Amino acid sequence: MKAIALSTIALFIIAIVSIVLLISFVGGQLPPALKKGYCDSLRGLAGLLPLPESMKPSLPPYCSAGEGSNIVIIETGDPDKIAYEIAARVLACWEQTGKIGLGQDKNCYEIVLKRVDGQVTEEMVTSYMKNYENIIDWKIGDVTEPKSVGIFYNAGEKMIGVV
Repeated sequence: MKAIALSTIALFIIAIVSIVLLISFVGGQLPPALKKGYCDSLRGLAGLLPLPESMKPSLPPYCSAGEGSNIVIIETGDPDKIAYEIAARVLACWEQTGKIGLGQDKNCYEIVLKRVDGQVTEEMVTSYMKNYENIIDWKIGDVTEPKSVGIFYNAGEKMIGVV
């Protein structure tokens, strides 16, 4: 009786591993709804493994893309450096979301500007984004004073919003 139970458990484990491997091979082409379920399953399986964190398998990039927003504090008041930092965060957000076709909106960064000694415009930011000018949806106007700038991915428009 125990032999049947052990062989059943072994077959069940082999089936689960086979399904996970099959999905991992086609994971890049999964629609957004299936990606979410797949990522949740991978997180659950990784949580069940009795391994230290350093030995657990890493998640695919599209699974970690749903994490929360990062806060970046910029102390400099130089408009060119601020424009560069905003452009860098916009491109990083695009790499994490738009490039892989993430199917849901995501808050990528909150940039806190402590000082602004001049004016930061959309043209200044896009000048640092060679070949990527068309991915930005600039909604904040010209930045002339300290403020918080949000960078997010809009899945409906497939653009990075700057608000």
